[in-house]
Amino acid sequence: MNDQDKIRLFKQFTDFNDRELRVIMPYFEFKIFKKKSILLDIGEVSNEVFYLIKGCIRLYCEKDGEELSTYFFTENMFAGSYDSFLSQQPSKVAIETLEDCEVLVLSHKSQEKLYKVFPKMNEFIRKAIEQRFVLLHDLFISYLLNSPEERYLMLIKDRPELLQRIPQHQIASFLGVTRVSLSRIRNRVAKK
Repeated sequence: MNDQDKIRLFKQFTDFNDRELRVIMPYFEFKIFKKKSILLDIGEVSNEVFYLIKGCIRLYCEKDGEELSTYFFTENMFAGSYDSFLSQQPSKVAIETLEDCEVLVLSHKSQEKLYKVFPKMNEFIRKAIEQRFVLLHDLFISYLLNSPEERYLMLIKDRPELLQRIPQHQIASFLGVTRVSLSRIRNRVAKK
């Protein structure tokens, strides 16, 4: 992917002009990852964040040897373990591709350079982190206030494509239920 292609892509969600984007783009590296690639393991320090051009990425943690899906990222989203990336401390989550993925990668080192070379990048990164914060806050509140069936209905409403792209056992762990419970929820919803 050349810089012109990157510029066209970034213009979809930023108000940077062409000159500004020409400064930014060399800091983002285009990469392709195969399905089931581990981009970050639990306990590693996150040195990269990923802007998804194509594909699906899962964020998950482990408890008692079981993987618990915490979030799914799809096209036009930034994916990463932001707490680890920003603090440069070991990550509590892992990142795995669920499909073949095309991404733009921003390293921690590149981000720090961009802050110096292009101060406006601070605002851009802040907005990306704020967006992620709102999504995770809504998810957290949903776990406190909504039943698993209500969370499933919200998933159908807000991100229906995930139901076709993600294995059911990962959807179940994301909703905080077992596969059997998810099957029962799906049956009840189908009958309504």
